[in-house]
Amino acid sequence: MLRWFTLLIALFVATPAMAGVLAVVDFQRAVNETDEGKQAQTRLDTMYGTRKAEIERLQTELEKEIEDYQARAMILSEDARADAEQNLMVKQQRFEATYMQYQQEMQQTYLTLLQDLDQKMRTLSETIAKERAYDVVLDRAAVVYVGGETIDMTDELIRRYNAQ
Repeated sequence: MLRWFTLLIALFVATPAMAGVLAVVDFQRAVNETDEGKQAQTRLDTMYGTRKAEIERLQTELEKEIEDYQARAMILSEDARADAEQNLMVKQQRFEATYMQYQQEMQQTYLTLLQDLDQKMRTLSETIAKERAYDVVLDRAAVVYVGGETIDMTDELIRRYNAQ
């Protein structure tokens, strides 16, 4: 009985020592706040500024054509109304396809630009964790709750990344 009691006490004493140091990193914030991340966002905005203007122009044209159709729908013959509706439907589908294509291209370009940045940040966060003897580093986006014993190393990651 005494042996079991001693074993239980040893287990309870050892458990806090095994807990380790937990750190979190907000990689999204780090990407947005590093110089390289800001430059990537600027490049993306520049590359797709003209496409955004094109989408807005197409949307305005489509809205105007819909308004024009609605204004004259009552005076059109049934065949003319059917033709106009078919024409508007085709233009709406083209607009949506163009919009989706631009969105996919922008997303792919964004991922390509930031893939290298993300890898370098993860490598640097591993270096920081080893230097500071952190046992576990989690991405803040995947963490539901952070208690008082958790260290946020995002600011350190941003500072050191910009210093490279």
